[in-house]
Amino acid sequence: MTADTTGRLCFVRHGQTFANIDKVWHGQTDTELTAEGYEQTRRLGAYFPQYLRADVIYTSPLQRARITAEAIASAFNLTVIHDPRLMEFDLGDWEGKRFADLVTEGDVLEQIIHNPDFTAPNGESQNIVKQRIVAAVDEIAAKHPNDNVIIVAHGVTISIALAHYLDGNTTLWPKYGKHNTAFTEICLRTKQLLSFNKTDHLNE
Repeated sequence: MTADTTGRLCFVRHGQTFANIDKVWHGQTDTELTAEGYEQTRRLGAYFPQYLRADVIYTSPLQRARITAEAIASAFNLTVIHDPRLMEFDLGDWEGKRFADLVTEGDVLEQIIHNPDFTAPNGESQNIVKQRIVAAVDEIAAKHPNDNVIIVAHGVTISIALAHYLDGNTTLWPKYGKHNTAFTEICLRTKQLLSFNKTDHLNE
């Protein structure tokens, strides 16, 4: 860590789910954590107080993120704040499909990555996801400019936010893939990357 330990925004991906194991795009489907996912959240909650003082914790209301956030919050005696703008990319009718199927069905996965306006039936586009996640993060940053903020969310939404702030191009989001319960820090003021995909808690 650097000497400046305030004004940090820490993105945390939720614990492992059954959909993660099955390589299924679960999006806004409210899937459950596995036993390993619960263990990951326990380890994360035990680790965070040794690493960073948390002042406020926001989470997606989906249970996989909420349970992960609550494990961290309990270590700091904080109340979790729910924000639906932090929810995962909504793939509409394609939720529950395996990633392999999305590749073979008209190269849907390539469209999802490279075409910001591509929209799944009854779903949302990458641009819509960017608008809501960036609006949420900017609002949170403005409310807590000198605090250490933890945001617990989802793999794709966090990656889209990082690609927006660090690259100015959300189609680069796949390069920010993260492990379950991994955390990534940026400076609230400058949006400079401070750490990426940290999983030290899983090795303890």
